[in-house]
Amino acid sequence: MNAVIGCRAWNPLKGRAVRSPARTVAIVSLSLLVTACALKPPISIGKKESAVGQGIVVTLTNTSDEHLHDVIVSIESPEGESKQYVMPTLSPHESVNVGWLKLEGWPIPPGSKVSVTAKGFQMAVSGTL
Repeated sequence: MNAVIGCRAWNPLKGRAVRSPARTVAIVSLSLLVTACALKPPISIGKKESAVGQGIVVTLTNTSDEHLHDVIVSIESPEGESKQYVMPTLSPHESVNVGWLKLEGWPIPPGSKVSVTAKGFQMAVSGTL
């Protein structure tokens, strides 16, 4: 019979602490789950028409309770022209609009692809406008 003591199981027959196989499996499973969940930044992407008629406006929302850093928005038109907008920080639950004004006068055309990356995440969140 083994008794669980903190991170290890105590084996009274051997008189020493040994790793619990069940705990090891739980740690590995949790690590894989956390890694899988943290691949993409917690950002939702939306769109709306520009209020002044200058293309599409991309709406980004940080859906987490954490600050996101070095957020990069990349937009590529169907013709292959691309622009980027960089935000040093996106606060928890903050929404930001990215349109022609933030893209140096470039109106975002319909059908453009948008991808968003952030520091600490391995993949981008992406979509088509």
